[in-house]
Amino acid sequence: MKRSLTAVLVARAIGLCLLGATFGSCGSDRENPPLPEEFFPDESAESAAAEIRSENVSVLGSVTLEQNRPVDSSTDTIIYTPTEEVQKVPVLTNCTSQYQITASTNPFLAGMPNNSTINYPNSSDRVPRNAPIQLAPTDVQCMEPGRALYFKVDGRIAFDDGDNQESNADGIGTKVVQHTLGSVNRIAMAAAPINSLIGVFLDATPTNQRSATAPQLDFRSAEKRDFKMLAPALGQIFFIGDGKDSTGAMQAFMVPKGATRLYVAIMDEYEWNNNVGRLTVTATWLKP
Repeated sequence: MKRSLTAVLVARAIGLCLLGATFGSCGSDRENPPLPEEFFPDESAESAAAEIRSENVSVLGSVTLEQNRPVDSSTDTIIYTPTEEVQKVPVLTNCTSQYQITASTNPFLAGMPNNSTINYPNSSDRVPRNAPIQLAPTDVQCMEPGRALYFKVDGRIAFDDGDNQESNADGIGTKVVQHTLGSVNRIAMAAAPINSLIGVFLDATPTNQRSATAPQLDFRSAEKRDFKMLAPALGQIFFIGDGKDSTGAMQAFMVPKGATRLYVAIMDEYEWNNNVGRLTVTATWLKP
């Protein structure tokens, strides 16, 4: 986000060095395994987004999960395991390696080629500098449609160098934002707390060549972020946060049909390039 360049550089250098273990070492870059004017919609748009409960997204909340478990039609077996059962499992199996997600990762650059840019009034976000991180599965079965992923998340980040701008992966709940440019590269924007960890599933089609943009999701309220299970559609930015609900139970995130890639990034409204800090993220699953 926009601020004085001098103040940003000085404050960022001091902040990163002091926060060491939390933000990563000074001057360090992303350390990941190798891989082959504010905008809010009008009232009617907000209402439509808030009431999405179709096949595009299922926010089940208090609905009985036992009645909503996806079934593999080829075998008629239940794939998804409710979060209530996850709590009884001592150890979830890692689906990916642990990744470092820097605060400068812009979700609207997911899957875009090198040198792709998004231009803002005072600067640009660019691939690879501001690209979101693709979580590559260590077991391809865990990314099959109908599987449930659970996230282990740690760390703190900040969208600015002022007071009260730092948070954990749940973001700053009193500052819910949206992308000032709206949907970009056929990726639907979302309303979510600034600094929060977010994700987006994509298929094999080049990102900006997808035929349509999915409806946006609304995570403005704490209640909308306190789900047991979330089933986002392809190209929908969705809230991950710390991966746990208000009781501390791990939240389940369903892999949508056609998904071949999962990217994670940080929520902001513009100019991700001057954010500071990083999170550590690992996707896990209940291996059959």
